[in-house]
Amino acid sequence: MKNILLFTKVKEDYIEEIRRVMEGYRVVPAEEVKEEDYKDAEIIISFDFEFREEAVDKAPNLKWIHLLSAGADTLPFEKLREKGVVVTNSRDVHKYQISQQVLGYMLMFERSLHVFLRNQLKKVWDRSVRVSELTGKIALIIGVGSIGEEIARLLKEFGMKVYGVRSSGRPSPYVEKMYTSIGECDILSEADYVISILPLTKETYHLIGKNVFERMKKEAIFINVGRGKVVKEEELIEALQKGTIGGAALDVFEEEPLSEKSPLWEMENVIITPHTAGVTPHYMKRAMEILRYNLKAYKEGKPLKNIVDLHKGY
Repeated sequence: MKNILLFTKVKEDYIEEIRRVMEGYRVVPAEEVKEEDYKDAEIIISFDFEFREEAVDKAPNLKWIHLLSAGADTLPFEKLREKGVVVTNSRDVHKYQISQQVLGYMLMFERSLHVFLRNQLKKVWDRSVRVSELTGKIALIIGVGSIGEEIARLLKEFGMKVYGVRSSGRPSPYVEKMYTSIGECDILSEADYVISILPLTKETYHLIGKNVFERMKKEAIFINVGRGKVVKEEELIEALQKGTIGGAALDVFEEEPLSEKSPLWEMENVIITPHTAGVTPHYMKRAMEILRYNLKAYKEGKPLKNIVDLHKGY
């Protein structure tokens, strides 16, 4: 019998649902996977950070890996290409919670809520603190996908002008103009908010640094909810310390957890969250909807959705 291996612990209800959809397959829960189960493994279901690279060598009949996460950068792409394994992910699962977190960061900066919170802890009543609004401001979203489109939609509701960068240049109904690279992005110098949602690939590693920060205006805020290693953190710190940019809201970092020695912790113009932008109590329900669709499509020989490009890495 063909095996479906789970590398991630999920509720028994979800396991039973997989069994119902994939009748005729043996579904092996994460805690029960044994060495001998790899021989007949045709499908693996896992989060990217829980995927076991050795499985690619141990599973000669492996055809499909489905990731319950949107990120795929930890996978051995070259090996998977050689074996012809199809990889799908759950990239639409993050768009609501991450877009709302980005909006939350922006409202905090506009209304100086992070400043007022510090004042509250010190029992300081200070009405001279600068407050403003998002209406009329400009946002630049770097890496426009499903999350970026949802952010753009929300920001348009607040009366903002939204510009975007994505390699295909494909337009979006919520984006004024779409650029294909940061280099050609002339609006960068006018943007009040620069938001990175880039995945981590060979092309995006350390893509954002002094080259971007020195082109931003001094009051601009940089937001990163994509991948930490897309940003040269030392150059970001330098830009914040020198006042090259106005501030930052960061959910991801080059090394996690963020070191206690990092100067980012002490900066009053920085908001830090511990890689929680994608967290929501609705996560697994949404991830299972994508998995359910793909399981049915796989069994019926129909096209899968959210196929990862094993050359690009996303």
